[in-house]
Amino acid sequence: MSLASALNSARSGLSYTSRWAQTTSTNISNANTLGYARRTPQLATSTMGDPVITGISRAVDASLDRMYRVEAGRTGRQDALAQVLSVHTDVLGDTESTDSMLARLTDFRNSLGLLSLTPADSASQRAAVTDAQDLALALNRANEGLVQARRVAQSGVQQDVAAVNKSLAQIAELNRRIGQEQPGSDLQLSLQDQMTQALDDLAPVIDFTLRTTQSGEVELFTSGGAPLLEGNAPARLSYDAATRSLMAGDVEITPGVDGVRGLSEGTLAGKLGFLTSEAPAMQHQLDEVARALIDGFQSVEQANGGTVGLFTDAGGALGATYAPGLAGRIAVNDAVLPEEGGALWRIRDGMAAAVPGTAGDATIVNQMAAMLDAPMSFDAAAGLGETGTLSSYMSTLIASQQTARSEAEAARDTFSAGAEAVQSRRMGFMGVNVDDELQQLLQIEQSYAANSQVLRVVSQMLDTLLESF
Repeated sequence: MSLASALNSARSGLSYTSRWAQTTSTNISNANTLGYARRTPQLATSTMGDPVITGISRAVDASLDRMYRVEAGRTGRQDALAQVLSVHTDVLGDTESTDSMLARLTDFRNSLGLLSLTPADSASQRAAVTDAQDLALALNRANEGLVQARRVAQSGVQQDVAAVNKSLAQIAELNRRIGQEQPGSDLQLSLQDQMTQALDDLAPVIDFTLRTTQSGEVELFTSGGAPLLEGNAPARLSYDAATRSLMAGDVEITPGVDGVRGLSEGTLAGKLGFLTSEAPAMQHQLDEVARALIDGFQSVEQANGGTVGLFTDAGGALGATYAPGLAGRIAVNDAVLPEEGGALWRIRDGMAAAVPGTAGDATIVNQMAAMLDAPMSFDAAAGLGETGTLSSYMSTLIASQQTARSEAEAARDTFSAGAEAVQSRRMGFMGVNVDDELQQLLQIEQSYAANSQVLRVVSQMLDTLLESF
């Protein structure tokens, strides 16, 4: 090897070592930076056989990125569903709760049993009326819990829509800046790190598919294929609370709608799914309990010459059809409430009685008790069976709605564990291992020392040659 060749090799080695040291120090300083992908020098060999760095690459794995974001979206959907369901089920209680509608039904049934033994006793009459009121109030509370869950979900949808629009605008701006930078430059690599973090932040809210252009820009689509971001033009999301429809620009992306290229995972899909599916079904079930109570006692009243029974729809009789929310409107008939101008004895003699009947006559009381113990018909569309006693239907309702919450929580935990496992593998691939980087610094130091030694030797040899002339 000539002196010139040795000099060039040493100079190339120092240049390579300098860039390698810069990359390694950048990795170490960003070891805890969110979204940062480890930098690796891209090596090539010069015509002289010397190593040269042709560029810097980011350690990324598109497959792991996709897997993590899918799991994050699934976790987000189940977590959102579990949270809104907890708002309702915390109020609903379980089958062991002492203040649930099931417990209040049991108290009321026992009060009717005692009243049948002493129908003339005003204290027994008051106890039965009070327990009837407590039963109606328990249904009112359960209904209000569901209403509050709807409010939480509705507010959450609006917040998620705003968050998605903000994220899409941020990603569009990153697209613009990435397209302006030199491929592989430090600034473009930094912008791509920011893009990774922005996409990771978006994944728990909505699921999406991703396409990356040759220049490093991304295009986003819903899991159904509707465009969310093409080029630098994001599709703005909007939500119509009245119709519960979600739009991306002028394209509908509402989850669960047949024929719509919409979302399927993420917190936004979870909250919308609750509003369009779980909440209406649970409302129907609660309303069936209220309907059975009102209708059953109305039948007893009509059999004894009256019209409106002990339980009412906001004070009136139950019609052939009724608006949703009956469980929130059910109330005890004012005819038995002294504070509303009624009289306690009417629980013994009927709501339409003008004057007290025979003091020891428990006929109507026994009819009411027997009605509560007998099988009733329920709407099969509510999904809890067509026949059964009121207490068994209530038990099934409570268990079913509590199970919906526990299943959402279990699914959330399962998907969360999956996301953490994938993220661990992902960070192992793209993250910075400081120990490895420090070992590289030792190699860099050795390489630097070796090339420096070559320069010193070549310099001494040149000095010797020059002195010989």
